[in-house]
Amino acid sequence: MNSDKPVANETKNTQSLHDHALDSLLPLLACPECRGDLARQGGGLTCQSCSRSYEVADGIPLLAQAGSSELWGVESDSQTSTAYQETFLDATIGERYQQRYERRWSKRFTTRREIGRIEQLLMSQPRCHRLLDIPCGGGRVSGPLVNATDLLLQADISLSQVLTARQTMGSPGSFAWLTASAFLIPLKEGVVDGILCNRLAHHLAGVEQERLIGELLRVSKRFVIMSYYDHDSFKSRGRRLRGKKPGYTLRRSDLAAMARRHGASVAMDLPLWVEGSRLRYALLLKNLD
Repeated sequence: MNSDKPVANETKNTQSLHDHALDSLLPLLACPECRGDLARQGGGLTCQSCSRSYEVADGIPLLAQAGSSELWGVESDSQTSTAYQETFLDATIGERYQQRYERRWSKRFTTRREIGRIEQLLMSQPRCHRLLDIPCGGGRVSGPLVNATDLLLQADISLSQVLTARQTMGSPGSFAWLTASAFLIPLKEGVVDGILCNRLAHHLAGVEQERLIGELLRVSKRFVIMSYYDHDSFKSRGRRLRGKKPGYTLRRSDLAAMARRHGASVAMDLPLWVEGSRLRYALLLKNLD
C-alpha cells in the first residue's frame, strides 16, 4: 500500500520547486501586452492593468506572443520571421533541435566554440545577480551563464524548447523559466543585469533586428551579448558575388548605430572563428551616465 508514497512525495517536491521558481520570477514579470504587473489568479496569471490572463503550464508562465512588427505597431518591411517562429511552436521541436546538435560532430565542435566566445565576453563583466537567456533553445550554450549569475532566466517562444532547457539544466534552485517572444519580452525594465541572445538576429529582417536590440537593452541593466551574421564576412560577400542573397546580415556600423539609438555601445565584437567569419558575437554595454 505504501509503494505509491515515494512517487507522490517526488511529485509534490517537484511541484513545490516549480512553485518556488515561479514565485522568484513573478516580481520581475510584466504583461507583454501593456507591461502591467502580473499576479497569480487561480492556476494562471492575470495582468493587474489590462486584465489579460495567461496560463501557467507545469510551473512555466506562457507569455509568448508569436508575430512580427504588427505586435508593436510598426509597418513591416515585407520580410518577417513569422514562419520561422511557427516552426518552433511544434511540440517536438525541442528534442529534435537538441538531437541535431548532439549527433553531428561538426555541430558539437561549433557549440564548443560558441561557448568559448560567450565565456570570453561574460568574463569581461562583473558577476550578475540575474541573467536572461533568450532564446534559450534547449540550453545548448547556457552552461557558461550558470556560474556567472545567482539566478538564470531561460526563455523561448517554444514551450518545447523551454521544457528541454529545464531538463538540461537540472535543479530549479537557481533557475526560472518562461515562454516569451524576444520582440515583447515580458519583463520589467532593467530587471536583469545581462542578456545572452544567441543565433536569433540572423533570422530577422531589418525592422525586427531593430526591435530585438531595443527590447534586449530595455530589459537589461548592464549588458547584452548577441550573435549576428556579418554583412562583410567572406561567405556573405561570396554569396553576393554569385548573385545570391546573403541572408539577414548586419553591418558592424549598423549594429553600432542601433545600439546607440537604444542607449548602448558596442564594447567588444568577436568572430566565431577568425576575422571574416560570418557569425560574430558582440558585447553591448548600456550607457550608465
